[in-house]
Amino acid sequence: MSDANPFAAPADRYEAVDVAVEMRDYGGIGRLQYFGYSVLVGIINNVLQYAAISAGVPEAVFVLTLLGLGVSIVLVVQRLKNLGYSGWWAIGFIVPILNILVGLRCLAAPEGYADHKTLDGPAKVILGIFVGVIVLGIGVVFVIMASR
Repeated sequence: MSDANPFAAPADRYEAVDVAVEMRDYGGIGRLQYFGYSVLVGIINNVLQYAAISAGVPEAVFVLTLLGLGVSIVLVVQRLKNLGYSGWWAIGFIVPILNILVGLRCLAAPEGYADHKTLDGPAKVILGIFVGVIVLGIGVVFVIMASR
């Protein structure tokens, strides 16, 4: 790695600091692809399950559920790879409560989050919406409990 500080001010105000910043290629899929593919997998899985129930083959629903879960885990592994995390964190996708953390991180965190730990604008908006929905849900529960 270079000894030059990429954040140092230039010695002369007309001289530019020439530093090659090493960028890591994370691979995987980005936020938008993850969201789009997840919605698509959910829609296709629900349509196939409805077709299986309508055809009178309820045993196929279990197989389709496992197939949808498998495809979802593959998507989570690819997204975690893009974030810089190990694919083994995808096991957390099937663990209750931990799946909220893994899913939220896959949906909100920008590429390379494991290395720089900073959120960008869209991630803050997504987290704000998530917190707003949680607060709204708690408020609705309190209103229902108070009306009894």
